[in-house]
Amino acid sequence: MIEGDNMRKYDIMFMDVITPLHNGSGEGLGLVDNPILRERTTQFPIIQASSIKGVLRDAYGKDDGSDVVSLFGPPPGKGEEHAGAISFGEGQILAFPVRSLKGCFVWVTSPIVLWRFYQKIDIIGKENLFPELKNLIDKIVSGMDKAMICPSGKDTLLLNGELLLEEFSICCDDDDSGKLLEKFAKEISGKIYRSENDIFLKNEFEKKLVLLNEDTFRYFVTNATEVVPNIKIGEKGTTEKGSLRYTEYLPSETIMYSILTFEKSRRDGANAEGVKNLFADKFPKKTIQIGGDETTGKGVVKLALVEGVKSNDRQKSGP
Repeated sequence: MIEGDNMRKYDIMFMDVITPLHNGSGEGLGLVDNPILRERTTQFPIIQASSIKGVLRDAYGKDDGSDVVSLFGPPPGKGEEHAGAISFGEGQILAFPVRSLKGCFVWVTSPIVLWRFYQKIDIIGKENLFPELKNLIDKIVSGMDKAMICPSGKDTLLLNGELLLEEFSICCDDDDSGKLLEKFAKEISGKIYRSENDIFLKNEFEKKLVLLNEDTFRYFVTNATEVVPNIKIGEKGTTEKGSLRYTEYLPSETIMYSILTFEKSRRDGANAEGVKNLFADKFPKKTIQIGGDETTGKGVVKLALVEGVKSNDRQKSGP
């Protein structure tokens, strides 16, 4: 837990990508004209904190009411008045869907992805929400020569003892090490897939989460995204010359997460717990849209708060 941080509260927000999402980084230098935003060092996909904050502010109300201003800060042009009471972390990858020859697809993750997630929840004092994660990381630290697969998924995914992802044959551990991965998958699936309509994906995730080494995972997150051609139709109803462009998307079923920090409201004095409760009480119940191409149904995302509202009272600071 961050020292001297008693006045702050935290939560974890999972983002389940329902339709392919383009969170762009501008013009690309390679074959893809409009790539998604990635980290410089790892090339893992990310979503800017400002994008998350912006779409949530719209979801909470565009009339800049008192609650919206208290949570997110004043509207553009008035930012010097006071800051918002919520800080948003970048959206970072937790699990990435990859096509499988058997079983349709799997979710892949890697040791550094899991370690980063644990590091963040440990810093904010939420590691107790995922007790099996520390055991899994301790197991990974001792060495990982092959991919780790959930035992309950072996019959569904393995063909002649191998996992076939895209065009690659992946060797998997044949011991009981995957039991820790499956325990973690069950632990976290209940936090991501919260509604009765998500039971199918919850059950799938609990047996189809696969732990890969860093190099293999990075290959998939950089080469197994969706790349879609787009053309512009001119006034005569024909394709305009030179208008062909390729846009990259995060595929459906990608799982991202963001760490939220709640502080005392600078507007009305509500303490961090009150701010957290207000945010959870008004939290979008269905889906939001992140990224570009909204008019074509892209970027639909389902959100889930790990803790959510703890009290119906919006607490105020007092003597």
